[in-house]
Amino acid sequence: MSKRLLACAMLLMSTNLHAANEAQDDTFKLAPKMTISIDYVPASNDMYGITLAPYHYDRDYSNWGYYIGYARSKDETFEVEEPGEAFTRETLWRFGLSYSLTRHFSVYGGASVYIAELHSTTNIMPLCTDCKPVWEKDDDKNWGGEVGLRYMTDMGLMIGAGYNTATESAVISIGFAM
Repeated sequence: MSKRLLACAMLLMSTNLHAANEAQDDTFKLAPKMTISIDYVPASNDMYGITLAPYHYDRDYSNWGYYIGYARSKDETFEVEEPGEAFTRETLWRFGLSYSLTRHFSVYGGASVYIAELHSTTNIMPLCTDCKPVWEKDDDKNWGGEVGLRYMTDMGLMIGAGYNTATESAVISIGFAM
């Protein structure tokens, strides 16, 4: 048992030392890249979206980057008294900073806003020809934060996972860096 514990401790220490050596080496500075990823957010209604995450172009801050993301659910209709109509829609905006720990791993964190919208009409129809029902919109905004981890392969494939407090769910991303 103690041999396994000692082996695990040595393995953890060696990866930390390797990461420190890479961080001090000038060859570690990242080249400018742009990552485009497809996101899945399993909130109350499943949301799908896109995230753009460019790495900084300033050589003095090459390990830093930023991101902006947008996700939206399908419009979900629900029954109301005739002739009224109603549907809901959920959107999520995300933005923040990222920092590269090693050549392959980076952490990110930022703010997000989750908007749950209710679009509905009243049961009152105007008495005129070619009149359309009047739509009302009620939305509920919930601000939050998020943190996560991204892994990028040498070929440019990027996989990310994080937690968003506004939706109280995960954010799963897969994309490609150019």
